[in-house]
Amino acid sequence: MTDMKKALFLTVCFASLTLTGFAYNVYAPNSFDPVNPKSWDYQTVQSLCREGKAPSYTNDFFSRGSVTRYELASVIKDMLEHHQTGDADHAALMKLKKEYARELEALGYKEEKKIPEGKPILEMSGDGRIRYSSDGRVDGRVRTGGTWHLGDSTDVTAGGDAEIR
Repeated sequence: MTDMKKALFLTVCFASLTLTGFAYNVYAPNSFDPVNPKSWDYQTVQSLCREGKAPSYTNDFFSRGSVTRYELASVIKDMLEHHQTGDADHAALMKLKKEYARELEALGYKEEKKIPEGKPILEMSGDGRIRYSSDGRVDGRVRTGGTWHLGDSTDVTAGGDAEIR
């Protein structure tokens, strides 16, 4: 690989990682770790479930032993899908939604995106990979993508990838 190709490749990798590398939280809890029954999230979900805020679940759900973050997120998803904005428990539910965002996304929960008038939303994503072999060869790949939500029914999507061998 020539020096020019290496410089170009490293520049593209740096740009991609700058845009997307900081979005991953390496300290995020594992979705399949059990939730402590004395934690605020467990207590809040159990209390809301007892009040009937999760129609698909009963309080018996919590009597079966330990509950993982993923399982607790399924109850939160049910609550969010049947939630009214003016409810007294709105603040607690929004805090739970933020805490369990990754698990909710894995469960397929999608919130309707309301775009403020005149304020488009830009979402960026991507990944990168660099491999070094024992014989001194380097190869890599960078993929980036973005979606610009301009209005209720107008989206502009673009993406690309670069590969150097």
